[in-house]
Amino acid sequence: MRRALSRCPWVTNKQRVMPMNQRRTPLPQPNQHTIMDCTVRDGAYSVNFQFDMKTIETLLTEISSAGVEWIEVGHGLGIRGNTIAESNITDLEWCGIASRLLPEDRNWGMFAVADYTYPADLEPLADAGMKYTRIGSDMTSYENVYDHVARAKELGLTVFVNLMKSHVYDTEKAVEIATRIENSCDLDGLYFVDSVGQFLPERTAQLFGEASRQLKTPLGFHGHNNLGLANANSLAAMNNGASIVDCTLAGLGRDAGNAVLEHMAGVLEVQEGKRIYNTDALARTSEHCVSRLETIKSDRELQVLGALYGLHSKNFPAITAAAEKYSLSPTQLMEAVKPTAYQRDLSGTDIEAIAKSLFETE
Repeated sequence: MRRALSRCPWVTNKQRVMPMNQRRTPLPQPNQHTIMDCTVRDGAYSVNFQFDMKTIETLLTEISSAGVEWIEVGHGLGIRGNTIAESNITDLEWCGIASRLLPEDRNWGMFAVADYTYPADLEPLADAGMKYTRIGSDMTSYENVYDHVARAKELGLTVFVNLMKSHVYDTEKAVEIATRIENSCDLDGLYFVDSVGQFLPERTAQLFGEASRQLKTPLGFHGHNNLGLANANSLAAMNNGASIVDCTLAGLGRDAGNAVLEHMAGVLEVQEGKRIYNTDALARTSEHCVSRLETIKSDRELQVLGALYGLHSKNFPAITAAAEKYSLSPTQLMEAVKPTAYQRDLSGTDIEAIAKSLFETE
């Protein structure tokens, strides 16, 4: 029996409610390994949210033709991302693109960060054919997802919760929070997100092993490649209870990037002893399309330091500016910022205040 929906005082009688399961697609059970492609969504960071239409058409067509059933589209920052960083494509336009290019049997959806979206934002996208949504929130403020999840389920969408910055808690606390969410929401999948690329495969295996023992909800993993371990962590998650993991062609994604889709397809083929995805086609598309994109440059030093000190790449500009202003090294400043960053989201003002204090005490 499914749990009752969490109470949603903002749902009015005038809002459309879709019959349950009209769109929803069940996730595979553990050990039936599935990949979600995020190339045009997370990969949009690397082209400053300005993918050209020819590239989008090639990517979506080739990725879906290669057998990938779950595909995420939209602004890199998710729904309403255009209000933060300008893009050449609106949320509704993304829906039109996905509906036109992807076969009916492919599940496509969009990401929504609870902090800067509203539950009502989901309705026009559901009307435009969106099949699933992933509601993201920092693990320290996980309650923010509840209203979004409830509204998405009212709309008949398949719903994931993405626990961003999962590195801030140990396995016991992370599983405890995941259990609270499972008991409070009627959701279809729950992701642990290594937002800073800090996880080691041993930690990932422990987290997913314990979570899969305690939770009934299918689990997912979204990794970043700051320490070059996104693929290894994705495999560790899959082999310890994850139903689905995120990948992008060539690892294209925010800052250090993500798990590499063509590599993971090959790894699964070797591990399972059979072809699951068209690995050849994915590798060919990666070489002839993604690898030739003009991408924005990132700082490898900051990528590694971000993993070591648990700092999200969105903080890197403020770290760089404050370190230069107060004659500090990035390492010094990140080490000083780390305790606060593990407790709450940091602003540029927070980082500069810490830098100033560090400068004055030296």
